[in-house]
Amino acid sequence: MQHIQRIIRILQANQYKDQLELQGWKAKRAHYINPGEYANHKENTEDLVVNIGDLVADSGMTVFLEKEVEIPSNWKKDNVGIVFKVNGNGKQSYSEGLLSLQGIPTQGLDRNRALVVIPPEQLINNMLHVHVELFNPVGIPQDELRGFNLVAGPETDPPAAYLEQSSLVLINKEVQSLLYLLEVCYKTAVLFDKSDTRYHLLFKAMEKVVDKLGMPSNETLLDQELLTKLEGGLKQTIQDLSGYREGTIRAIGQSHIDIAWLWPIKETIRKGSRTFSSVCTLLEEYNEFEFAQSQPQLFAYLKEYQPKVYERVKQKVAEGRFEIIGGMWVEPDLNIPSGESLVRQLLYGKKFFKDEFGLEPRVEWLPDTFGYCASLPQILKKAETDFFMTTKLNWNDTNRFPYDLFYWEGIDGTKIISYLHNILGQQTQPADIKSTWQDYKQKGEYPEKMLVYGYGDGGGGVTREMIEYLERSSNLPGMPDVKFDKVHDFFERIESKKPQLPSWYGDLYLELHRGTYTTHAKTKKNNRKAEALYRELEIWNSFAHIALGKPYPMEEINQNWKLIMLNQFHDIVPGTSISPVYELSEKQYKEVFDIGAKLKDEAIHYIAESINTEGDGQPIILLNSLSWTRDEVITITGGKELLNKELIDKQGNRYVTECIVSDDGVVTLNAHIDRIPELGYKTVWLKDADEQLEVAYSKEFNGLWETPNYKVEFTENGWLGRLYDKKAEKEIIKNGEYANELQLFDDLPTDWDAWDIDPNFEKQRLVNPQLIEARVIHKGSVTDKLEFKWKVNHSLVTQEITFYHNSKKVDFKTKVDWIEKHKLLKVSFPVNVFSPKATYEIPFGSIERATHNNTSWEQAQYEVCGQRWADLSEGNYGVSLLNDCKYGYDIKGNKIRLSLLRAAKWPDTQADIMEHEFTYSLFPHEGDWRKGETVRKGQELNSPLSVVKTSSHSGKLPDSMAFININSDSVIVDSIKQAESENGIILRMYESKGNETSAKMQFSQMINARETNETNLLEKFVNKLLMEDGNINRKFHPFEICTFHVTK
Repeated sequence: MQHIQRIIRILQANQYKDQLELQGWKAKRAHYINPGEYANHKENTEDLVVNIGDLVADSGMTVFLEKEVEIPSNWKKDNVGIVFKVNGNGKQSYSEGLLSLQGIPTQGLDRNRALVVIPPEQLINNMLHVHVELFNPVGIPQDELRGFNLVAGPETDPPAAYLEQSSLVLINKEVQSLLYLLEVCYKTAVLFDKSDTRYHLLFKAMEKVVDKLGMPSNETLLDQELLTKLEGGLKQTIQDLSGYREGTIRAIGQSHIDIAWLWPIKETIRKGSRTFSSVCTLLEEYNEFEFAQSQPQLFAYLKEYQPKVYERVKQKVAEGRFEIIGGMWVEPDLNIPSGESLVRQLLYGKKFFKDEFGLEPRVEWLPDTFGYCASLPQILKKAETDFFMTTKLNWNDTNRFPYDLFYWEGIDGTKIISYLHNILGQQTQPADIKSTWQDYKQKGEYPEKMLVYGYGDGGGGVTREMIEYLERSSNLPGMPDVKFDKVHDFFERIESKKPQLPSWYGDLYLELHRGTYTTHAKTKKNNRKAEALYRELEIWNSFAHIALGKPYPMEEINQNWKLIMLNQFHDIVPGTSISPVYELSEKQYKEVFDIGAKLKDEAIHYIAESINTEGDGQPIILLNSLSWTRDEVITITGGKELLNKELIDKQGNRYVTECIVSDDGVVTLNAHIDRIPELGYKTVWLKDADEQLEVAYSKEFNGLWETPNYKVEFTENGWLGRLYDKKAEKEIIKNGEYANELQLFDDLPTDWDAWDIDPNFEKQRLVNPQLIEARVIHKGSVTDKLEFKWKVNHSLVTQEITFYHNSKKVDFKTKVDWIEKHKLLKVSFPVNVFSPKATYEIPFGSIERATHNNTSWEQAQYEVCGQRWADLSEGNYGVSLLNDCKYGYDIKGNKIRLSLLRAAKWPDTQADIMEHEFTYSLFPHEGDWRKGETVRKGQELNSPLSVVKTSSHSGKLPDSMAFININSDSVIVDSIKQAESENGIILRMYESKGNETSAKMQFSQMINARETNETNLLEKFVNKLLMEDGNINRKFHPFEICTFHVTK
């Protein structure tokens, strides 16, 4: 064995027939500002030269090196390469570079790849212009909870990079080939038990090679005929021992590239250039090699910033060897984005691939996302995506997911072929092949499995060595067959063979990374508010366009949707990236909000100008973007001019209005307005009151309160000790417990700080917050408002509690000055309701989860994701907890809790340390969440009315109308937008209660709909719908998503 190891070392040291040092690199140091933008380093001089052993770049620095290289005339042109290595002066360096030959980006350079094989066609008159852009990364923070990066010191404290090797080499192909085969044989043999005959036969064959070579001389190592003969004998032994083949490993070259994580997006752009150029070079060198890549955003960056590499990629895609997979714009989080956001990820992602490459992938490739919502199968299938792949469920901390290959069934009954792979970034050594096959759970149902190889996270991808190993692994003894393959081919064979596979119903919950529902709360709030804003502006621009002829700003809308989608990447919106990522994210969201507000205002004012607002007083238009008639409290603020004003309707009927005068003289009018039309508007008028208007007043707070709906008692700490529903005669809070209780815990996860919630947090509760102040803001005829302030450890919480006289909803508008470290803040509502199941909103629907811990699966779900609401209901009564920007819930027993804030310190040391504002609402209701209309209440909280003051004028639109009327108690219009064809509008609707039901759509005369076709989510024709008098009837299955294309 030692003799074999020695000959392997000798061959490794003699892979080159000749080599020449490359000295005297002309250098220029710089700081990378933005893609294509660099600032010169102060030490730059025109004669700066770097030689072997010299400093190349300090941490955070980019250096440009270039040199003219002459190739010896007696060297064979197809065996020439460059070896380029840097080190940290004796330490490992994580520097990354891009090497270009003759001005063409050719290959990435990093700690996993140093040899660049020079394509013969680039050698012009034996001269070669070489250019290297090398970056020595900035250090990332140390994870103090577990010392995560102690194993990777160069990441936290990158050493200065020095030029270790820079050589022109003449490659000895025969030595390399024999070396790779010996390594594969040796690593295969040691996997056998020593009692296995194959172990001895493999070693005997290798020993024959050793005996023949002995201590090889230079002449021996140049003897091509001898080396080829030895390799042939070894191959024959492998063939003779190959025997029975249990199955087939399908080798898929791939590189997982995080859009952002421990590096900013600007660095991802360079990582993509390095990875894609390396892949193209390898595809030119190895005929059997195939490569697959996801995320249109990466290709869009490449197109913009590296057009030469992009053209190489387009050529390889056209040849059919660079495979396009994964239709979503980025690989997003699948818990936090709305249903419409997931549709746009597919719509815009697939459109990019179709426009650029003429391809639409059928595989959604989401290997690293932190759990998968149960509506995703339907979303994928309706976007012409038939297969789903992930790896993440293998990260579960409690239960091993039972299947590798299965049908995933969503909440509507849609099934999709799904594949759970081992891990990302596999190697291709015999041990990797063997373990990949051994771990496969569905061998009996289907005899093929992928091996997805190539460095990832930060890109890099496949190395030359990985391919060389695979080329020699096709029929190793004791192993499955190994074949290069495409992702689509792998899935389409499964589709055609129709194996009997198991099924999994519901969400694919990741038993890990539960903190990602809460970390970086501002980013999550930005996401929710951006989704709501762009929904609104698209609806009003659609109506302004189709009814009134206003040009639709599609280009601006789509560009900003791409920014929203970018920030939904699975390491951005979950809160798991470094600080610079969020600095850029905040700037991008500001752009999204500024442009969105402008586009929305332009549309609603365009509509307002066409409304007949003639009446008594100042007209105020209330626009309702939701698809049901709603009652709301509107608020108008100003000065003394609002004193003694009232609001009336067209007929002069008064709305109940209260007036509040603050200490600083601001006057607020609150009015309860009923019957605001769905997908439309209502005009009311502000006028002098005929009678003296009652001014809301303050009073001393004594801990007791009563409204038309409730009797309320507060504890000395400011918690709710009693909440009694007068109409239902129901105590809402469980006897002896307190609601709206702020609970602070130590949160010390052992593995991933920003990602995980400490499973022991419940045992680590800190002392109760200290009540600083409790007062009455006002008691009025429309609302009552109380204010509480608490000191919570080092932080300050200020909360306004609003009781509505015409609604059972109670709002808790909360401000937190958060100054904590490794803490978790929750709010708790122990309710007088018993149910073994709680219901949570997910994209385009809802899902039930257990409130008990009978099994390990239920125990693992101690924190789960819900979107705008979660609910606990028994037969005739229930309680919903709504929110305007939170996602982390836990409901166990009778206790509903919402996670408000975390204080992780890695990888962003300043995560969440800021002032936060958010609202959550308690909504008790009779009946369950369906009868109580919880879905609507959650949407109303997140989609407030648009209120427009305007002048009195005539117009062709009436003072009140619905552009579209939806006759259904459970079908919801989720979005309205201009069709991608720019002809007509798209309506996206879904059934929200899990019922089979019919919905009638009635279009107003202003819409003048002449034709309506049903489409899929990509807006491709599915079915022509019959219209009767401008109306459409459509039956919806439970949780079904439907898309309609309406033209005039």
